Amino acid sequence: MSQCFTLLDAVEVPMRDGVTLVTDIWLPEGAGPWPVVLQRTPYRRDDPVGAQHIAALEFQSAMRRGYVVVVQDTRGRFASGGDFDPFTHEGHDGADTIAWLRAQSFCDGRVAMFGASYVGATQVLAAGQQPEGLVALAPHLTSLSHGDGWMYRGAATELGFLMLWIIEALAPPDLARRIDALDPATADHLRGFLSQATSDPAAAFARLPVLGADLVALAPYAQGWFDATRARSSGEDAIAATSNVDAAPPMLVSGGWNDIFVEGSIALFERARARYARAEDVPDRLILGPWSHGNPGDWQGDLWLGPTASTVDLAAQQIDFFDAVLAGRPADLPLVRYFRSGSNSWHCAADWPLPQTQEQVLHLEGSRLSRQKPAQDWHRSYLSDPLDPVPTTGGATFLPGLRQGRNSGPKDQSRVEAREDVLVFTSAPLEADLDITGLVRVRLKVQSDAPTCDWTARLCKVDDAGTSVGLVDGIYRWDNIKGAQVAQDVTVRLGHISHLVAAGHRLRLQVASSNFPRFDRNPQSTIPAPQATAGDCRTARQTVLGGPFAGSVLILPVIENAG
Repeated sequence: MSQCFTLLDAVEVPMRDGVTLVTDIWLPEGAGPWPVVLQRTPYRRDDPVGAQHIAALEFQSAMRRGYVVVVQDTRGRFASGGDFDPFTHEGHDGADTIAWLRAQSFCDGRVAMFGASYVGATQVLAAGQQPEGLVALAPHLTSLSHGDGWMYRGAATELGFLMLWIIEALAPPDLARRIDALDPATADHLRGFLSQATSDPAAAFARLPVLGADLVALAPYAQGWFDATRARSSGEDAIAATSNVDAAPPMLVSGGWNDIFVEGSIALFERARARYARAEDVPDRLILGPWSHGNPGDWQGDLWLGPTASTVDLAAQQIDFFDAVLAGRPADLPLVRYFRSGSNSWHCAADWPLPQTQEQVLHLEGSRLSRQKPAQDWHRSYLSDPLDPVPTTGGATFLPGLRQGRNSGPKDQSRVEAREDVLVFTSAPLEADLDITGLVRVRLKVQSDAPTCDWTARLCKVDDAGTSVGLVDGIYRWDNIKGAQVAQDVTVRLGHISHLVAAGHRLRLQVASSNFPRFDRNPQSTIPAPQATAGDCRTARQTVLGGPFAGSVLILPVIENAG
């Protein structure tokens, strides 16, 4: 059956300060009024990849279900007026847009928001303003916080993401306009940098200092480099406050285990879930697929996850969720739906974290992982050189670019594990299948002769052929306040995962001091990382220790009676 739609193209929507934001409005067939689904994007409102494919919502399907679809260029981006300053204006601009929509004859007064990544941030920031008429959100592949978990993690800057976000997503057209306003010599230099970084991202990552004075025009985008340094000493999220979702409308939060924002997606749902004492009263929903940023397919990294990996129809489920909220009833979706790799299967849960979660502790000893405590003290050391960092190999990243998702997720670790600056600890073959679903952590007893350094860890599974594949990894940037002679405890959050490790396979843990260029290199000196030159980088001796009384352990969230 054919159906006609009406496009109101390039409508100018006024904000409270007089700036106008250019907006496309798609009206379904009929007389209306209708509810509205709104997307506010910095990535060009008429780009079908960003506006529909990555956002996981199909415009025609939404209109057939009786929704007006509205897509807006955010402030300072493409056709919209004003200056773009990441996150700063999204709350008020979102609230103003919702108020304008509710005053239009086609709108029945109810607005839901959808979109992925930064477009998810525009949703939660608008919700923090508590605008009248905002009834539901569907934040996809996004984060609760837009500092920790977006710009940096474990106090280390997400260099790979931040640089590529600037180069691939934000440089056109806003940064180009800013460069045009500079003096000719500076403008030519910056154009050359962007051109080189686009064709050869590794050259941009390898710069020392990473953020030199020659990149001053990047300052509105690169503030996270500086704020990450301040956050380490203050203990605060300096780039942006955590989104205020305590009074937000019901949310369908969706994320991917291999996505750069998976930790933020889970934190967003957990904050929403905490509003209710009982799981059965929670109107919010959580979907966790195997996806990475920009790659919703069945292949993640080196692994094919089977035909079921993409069987969840997010587009339909978003509209189903909106329908339920508008009808004043609970969504006919499980509270939690998640994909488990290894078994390559979808599962439902009545709460999060999963109610049947048990902690399993594996002790590090020599080169082994074991459920038994070590019988005697042990230590292992390596030299960490910031000028020869451990290369990023898979994980929750989109290196070397958004459209290159095959490089994220589970990847062969043989080259990493052959390095002398990577410690490897391996378990005996498992006697039974092991379901690991939840937050993986490592508590290390460490020593270092550097005033500051990074501790990184990666959980792997080793198959029958001896191939080690990374599953989840994390980092912690550590200040050595007690000096080289004192052993200290450090906890590294590797992150959340859901994977069934088959009987006969083994677990493996890597410990190192760099993961570059996903994270910026730590110069292991007193010079802040953003300003460090090659001469500021120093080699450090790193030691991991253990013993029968106080040792180093891997802490796994294990699901009993896994199906």
